Amino acid sequence: MKPLARAGTPASPTLPVTIGWQGIALQVPAEWYLKGYTGDWREGYLQIGSPTTTEIDIKWVRSRRKTDLHYVLQQFLKRLEREKRKHRQKFTGTLNTVDDHLLEFRWTSDERGLGQIRRCAECQTIALIQIRSASKHEPLYQIARPIFATLTDHPDEEGWVTWSLYGLHTALPARFRLEKAQVLTGQTRLQFRYRRERLLIERIARAEQLLKGYRFEEWTDLWLKWEAYQGEREPFDQEGDTGLHLASRLRWGALVAESLLSLPILHLPAYRVRMVAWQCPERNAVFHIQHRSPRKSNLLEEVMARTLCH
Repeated sequence: MKPLARAGTPASPTLPVTIGWQGIALQVPAEWYLKGYTGDWREGYLQIGSPTTTEIDIKWVRSRRKTDLHYVLQQFLKRLEREKRKHRQKFTGTLNTVDDHLLEFRWTSDERGLGQIRRCAECQTIALIQIRSASKHEPLYQIARPIFATLTDHPDEEGWVTWSLYGLHTALPARFRLEKAQVLTGQTRLQFRYRRERLLIERIARAEQLLKGYRFEEWTDLWLKWEAYQGEREPFDQEGDTGLHLASRLRWGALVAESLLSLPILHLPAYRVRMVAWQCPERNAVFHIQHRSPRKSNLLEEVMARTLCH
């Protein structure tokens, strides 16, 4: 197997951390992290934390309906005011219209906050982003300005969407939707689906400790459950990363179950299975990608090329 050269969109030198979730991506300072998330591709919420009291909130809605941004922002500020006054906190807020697709706002209470609501002219996504802090001395405007400028809410020119959290930075075609996310201690695992096609991408930390006493091939069988699949394991080495590639097909029982699920929707069963796993010594991590498809595809290589070790 000859994987493609590593690609992707690394963060800028001034904002080294990229956070991407459900098609929403932005760059933040070092040590900032994804703190919480809810929702799905159509509508959701992100919270990004920092080492201090400063936090970023992002809400988005993808809809073709015409929406009055001024009204949406007013309702947001009213809800925020009710919440603060419920806790006997004073509240003042202002908003400013920049153009038909962008409004800015700021507010003061027990915290200070500023942000903007925007409508993407290309995909009509409405995104509200704010930065807030309990510190009176935090220079919110200076922090917010470069971060807000990096916010994106739709796929890139080639139709790829960035997913980046907890050390896992990758990209997928926009047609895939997240089915399941598992964020455990030392392991980030994302499962995606498009019709009968499936993708699994994970990052496993503490690789050196986990691999101790095992050959990499033995470890993939035990930890990644590759032993359930037949086929040749093909080793590769690229840019200092060593790994294995496996091409296989579903066994008889799994193939029958997959075929029965595919029959009602008139799609071919996803019986082709390709997997790749490689060790990244720089970050002491193992990356693992699995692709199941009803037909031949080079998607595995393309996703791997966009999965960065950082």
